[in-house]
Amino acid sequence: MEMRDLVALGDKLLDIDEAKFRQIVDLLEQMNDHPDIQRTIAVIRPRLVELRLHRRPTLKRLFCDPFEDLFEALGKADLVPLSVIERSLMNSLWPLVEAEVGKERMRAFRPALQNGPDRKALTEAFWGECAAAVSKIAEGAVAGHFSEALDLRMNPSRTRALADIAILLSIAPEIMELKAALSPKPVPKLHGDHIEAIQTIGRRLSRARPASLRIFILLAASRLTDPSVLLSGLWDMDLGQKSADRATLFMQLSGTVVAQIEDRSRSWQDSPANDRMAVADLALDLVASLDATRSAMEHSRNKEFDQRLKQVRSSVHAMVKTQVLQDADAGIVAAIGALDNSAIGASEGRAQLAQAENHARALRKCATIADTLGLRGELREMTQKTTASLTEKAQQALAGPAGSTRTGYTAIRMIELIAGPAEANKIMDEIMSGGRR
Repeated sequence: MEMRDLVALGDKLLDIDEAKFRQIVDLLEQMNDHPDIQRTIAVIRPRLVELRLHRRPTLKRLFCDPFEDLFEALGKADLVPLSVIERSLMNSLWPLVEAEVGKERMRAFRPALQNGPDRKALTEAFWGECAAAVSKIAEGAVAGHFSEALDLRMNPSRTRALADIAILLSIAPEIMELKAALSPKPVPKLHGDHIEAIQTIGRRLSRARPASLRIFILLAASRLTDPSVLLSGLWDMDLGQKSADRATLFMQLSGTVVAQIEDRSRSWQDSPANDRMAVADLALDLVASLDATRSAMEHSRNKEFDQRLKQVRSSVHAMVKTQVLQDADAGIVAAIGALDNSAIGASEGRAQLAQAENHARALRKCATIADTLGLRGELREMTQKTTASLTEKAQQALAGPAGSTRTGYTAIRMIELIAGPAEANKIMDEIMSGGRR
């Protein structure tokens, strides 16, 4: 198969069978340096991650190892790093690094890809030379100008990313030690051994390269399920800093965490309109992050951050109210009524029912954060109203002379999703025994 044939497949590669997909990935990697191939790999990267394919080791992949945790998220459900590095920037940067280091030196580093006795020394020397190369390239990349070498417009985020890459490559051995300690990614909770590893490596960097501590901490946070968890423990960590430097680092991380929470609070607008559970999941995650961040920031008492977090909480309140609570009863009950409507096709009815189940689950899930968001009364009222309407539907279907058992049992199922199995069983028993609520 020729390169143009592989490129022409595009996003069709996401749907082919796994065996064929693996074969094509092997072919793509043999021509990985071509820009069209890189674009094709970018398209299929979510599936590469999903299948966890063992890909051919390359110097480019080795180059990325110390900073790969900061690559931008691939999908909406993926973690967003606190300090993002664009893959497009890395793809433009790598050929320049190769040229700066030189073909002969690059060839000399190839044994680092094998499990030989000199692998560790070669790898660390490779990262060191790459760090020097990136630093030199970064000097010529000015924010607000177009970089002909990188073929990119250099905005502040890209110039910052170049500087971060250079620093991370210069402390790559410490980064790899950190990654081994905070594994597997994402780490849901910081345990004692995690904190000890961060402190030990951090103290070493504080003595040798104090300027690297900020990006080191941001990368550590990016390996966690919720970066605000690290913020909670950072104030009490001994990183070998003076108290003023520790306060500065804490404020830097606080600002980055707050900005990320703000970005996440806006992301629901990109969710499919009918995916209420996605909204509920996001709301729960945001409330957890808000609580952890506000608790951690008791040390700083920063009014600006406090105000920004209040605005995020207001945004989450509005999101749950408009996307989960509003008209929940009408949508869920309408899906039950559609079961008896012969004018609605089977596939359309199934889709409507699936949306209703999704909405019912979201309603119940948001009960855990309703009090925090000041929505307890509104959620209780909506739950009771929806349950009452569903109970009426179930009674008509199961106790009436011309009822539909499918409609009745589906209504009971919806009650279970919204109010729990105990309430659903109670209503079912009353209907079967001829009682009335």
